[in-house]
Amino acid sequence: MKPDVMTALEEWKDASDTLQECAVNALTLALPGLGASPTPPYCCPVTLSIAKPGELGDGRICIDDDRRATVELDNVPNDVIADAVDEVFGIGWFDQADGPLEEEGPGTYNYDDEETGAEYEIVLGDNDTHTGRVHVSYVPVPYAAELLDALATARERQQARELADG
Repeated sequence: MKPDVMTALEEWKDASDTLQECAVNALTLALPGLGASPTPPYCCPVTLSIAKPGELGDGRICIDDDRRATVELDNVPNDVIADAVDEVFGIGWFDQADGPLEEEGPGTYNYDDEETGAEYEIVLGDNDTHTGRVHVSYVPVPYAAELLDALATARERQQARELADG
């Protein structure tokens, strides 16, 4: 390989590594409690998981070589999901939802983003558990960070309401 091609590839690799580090930083800042986790051999190069399951559900986030994230969060309070999703996307954005998610009740709500190729699946759990899940595949890291930040902010608002109600 020509030296100038090797140099260009080394520069690309350095930039790629820096971008990966920035992606991890953005996601861990967006969702407190998210941290590095062992990456299974079949998975993406970077796997993050919630260090303290229960605060805002449990699960993991993987970042692939193309800097797309896969978010798999389970046991997230329904009202936190509804608040965050409606804030980020607006009212009635997801399939099967005609109004605010909080008013839609238990069920599965989907959205496929044709622009980015991301696939969103939001599940609001039944009235017994009051928890659901947020699964997003192939989402650009900035979009994932926006959604994670909205979930963390919605949880903070929920906790503030609970404290105020005593």
